[in-house]
Amino acid sequence: MPSVIATIQVKEDKVEEAKTLFAKLAKDVGANEPGTLAYIPHQQADQPTTFVFYEKYADGAAFAAHGENLKKVGKEFAGVMAGPPKIVMMEEV
Repeated sequence: MPSVIATIQVKEDKVEEAKTLFAKLAKDVGANEPGTLAYIPHQQADQPTTFVFYEKYADGAAFAAHGENLKKVGKEFAGVMAGPPKIVMMEEV
């Protein structure tokens, strides 16, 4: 099963907007992507502009479907991000 840790830095003046966006996105993913087993955003306690997503997918097709769905909110993501995300791909053992 593919898993992802995605770290996103947001602009200092966009933290609250990012929190709202990420919470809505997590709810939408849970409701509309049955192959996404976990999609959980976290805000780093000691660095509030850093958000870390834990993601887990049933298979590669589910991961690909999630990527396609993210394109729909790309503009919103771009508006809050301070730079490109750091993506770490993993496989559950």
